[in-house]
Amino acid sequence: MSIVFALLIMTGSDFAQATSTDSRIVQTGPSHTTSQTTKEWKQKELPYDYAAMKEDVVIQLNDAPQLRSPRRTVVGPAPQEYTIFFKEAVNRGTVEEAIRKNAQEETKKEDLGFVEPIFTFHWVHDRQLQLLATIPELAKDRSWTEYVVSVAGAKKVKGTVFDDTNDFSAVVFAPSQIWRVSVDGKVKEKMTDFAVRTPMQFIDPEERYVLLERFTEYCECDARFPMLYSIYDTQTKDLTAYPVELTDNYSGAGDFMADRRGFFFAHPPKGTEVPKSEFAIRVKVDGYVHGASFSHDRKHVLMAVGKTEQKKDLDLIVYDLETGKERRLPGVIKGWVPTDEMNGQVQPVSFMDGGRYATFEMRTEEDSFEELRQRYDWQSGKVISWNPPVPKEAWSGYIQSTDGAYQMYWNAGVFKGDVKLMEMKPEAVWIPGTHHLVYIDWEKAEQGAESVSSLFLFDADRKQQSVLVKGLPASVSILGASNDGKWLYVTTPDAFAP
Repeated sequence: MSIVFALLIMTGSDFAQATSTDSRIVQTGPSHTTSQTTKEWKQKELPYDYAAMKEDVVIQLNDAPQLRSPRRTVVGPAPQEYTIFFKEAVNRGTVEEAIRKNAQEETKKEDLGFVEPIFTFHWVHDRQLQLLATIPELAKDRSWTEYVVSVAGAKKVKGTVFDDTNDFSAVVFAPSQIWRVSVDGKVKEKMTDFAVRTPMQFIDPEERYVLLERFTEYCECDARFPMLYSIYDTQTKDLTAYPVELTDNYSGAGDFMADRRGFFFAHPPKGTEVPKSEFAIRVKVDGYVHGASFSHDRKHVLMAVGKTEQKKDLDLIVYDLETGKERRLPGVIKGWVPTDEMNGQVQPVSFMDGGRYATFEMRTEEDSFEELRQRYDWQSGKVISWNPPVPKEAWSGYIQSTDGAYQMYWNAGVFKGDVKLMEMKPEAVWIPGTHHLVYIDWEKAEQGAESVSSLFLFDADRKQQSVLVKGLPASVSILGASNDGKWLYVTTPDAFAP
C-alpha cells in the first residue's frame, strides 16, 4: 500500500499573499505538525550564473551541490534542503502549487512507496527558490521511501509552462552507522552519526579511517554510476569530502597521489583543489599503472606497469614513498590482466601484502577466467609462483591471521596451509594478534522458531566456534576489528539492543 497524506490546500488569495514579499516563508504539505526549527528555516541566497543556464530549471541538493536534476538519488530521512534555480522569472504561486501537486500525485501510484513531504518555501527572488522537504517517520515495515521535487506544470512570468524533464527524485534510506562491539559481545557502542547511507570500508590497518562512497544515481539495477567520495576519521569525527575519485587500488596515469592513510587518486587537473593532507605523496612513474596497492606497512606502493593498451606481462614497480626511489622488475607480472566476469571490463591488478609476501593474480589467457597466481617475496626481492588451495577458475582472494598461520579464502574456506578447517564465511574478519575468526551467520533455531543472524567466533587453534552476539539486525555487516583485539566494528542502519 502506498502512503497518502492529506494535502493542505491554499486558495488563490493565499498564493497572492505568499508571493508578495521576497523573504516570505510558506509551509505546505501534509497536515501533521512541524517543529519550531522547521518553521524558522531560512537560507541565504546562493550565487549562481543564470546566464549560463541551458535548462529552464535546475534543482540542487544543498548538502551535495554536485547532485542536480534530472536525477534519482539517495538521501537521508532528515529534512533535505534544495535550491531551485530558474532561467527566467517565474510565477511563484504556480511553482509552489506544482511542487505540492506533483509530490501528491506520486503517492497515488499503487505500492511504489512514495510519500508527500511537508514543503517549506523561501523565495529569495523570482529566479531562486529555497525548499525544505520534511518527510514523515519511516514506517517500521519499510526500509525506504521516495518523493519527487518537480515544477512540471508551473508557469514562468511570460506564461510558458514547465515540463517534467528536470525532476529530482529522492530515495530515502536510513543511513548506516558504525558500531563497535566488544569481543565478548557485552558492550555495544555507536560510533558515527552519518546523514546518508553510503558503502564504507576501513582503509588502514589501524582501522581509523573510513572511505565513504555516495551514489550519485540510484536504480534497482547493476549499472555503474559515478560516486562522491569522502574520508571519515573515527578519532576526530571529521568528514572530509574529495572532488575526485578515491580508491584503495589505483589504476590510471603514472602521475598520481598516494595518501598513506590508505587511498589513492589521480593527480588532480589544474583548477581542481583537493583537501591538504600531510599523508599525501605524489608518485610519478614512467608508463600506465594497471594496478597499485599499498604494502602492509604503507611505506611502499606495489604497481603493475606497462603501456596504456598493454594487457599482458607487465612490469612490477616497488616504489619507496619515503625516498621516492623505485625498483622495476621488467615483465615479471606474467599473464593477462583480469577482467570482470559480469561485464568483461578490465580490472586493476591488486596486490595483497601480508608482510612477507605480496600476492597477486593474472589470467592464463585473455578470454579465460583461469588465474595465474604469483607473489612478490620481500626477502629475496623476486616474483615466485603461488599455489593456494582454491580452484584455478575462482578468485583466490583471502584474509589471514596476523602471523599468516591461517587463511580464509573467499572461494575455498578456512585453511592452515593446505588443510581445510571450515567452510568459507561471507562476513568475516580475523581479530588482530589472535587465531580467532569472527563472522556473521544464521543461527539454528528451535523447532517452530525463525532462524536469527548472529555474530560467531571461530577459534582456529581449537577448531571450536561460539556465539558472541545473538539476534543481530538482518542488515548488519562486519567492517573490521581493532588493532588491540578488543573491539569488532560493524555497520547497520538499525539500532543494536543494549
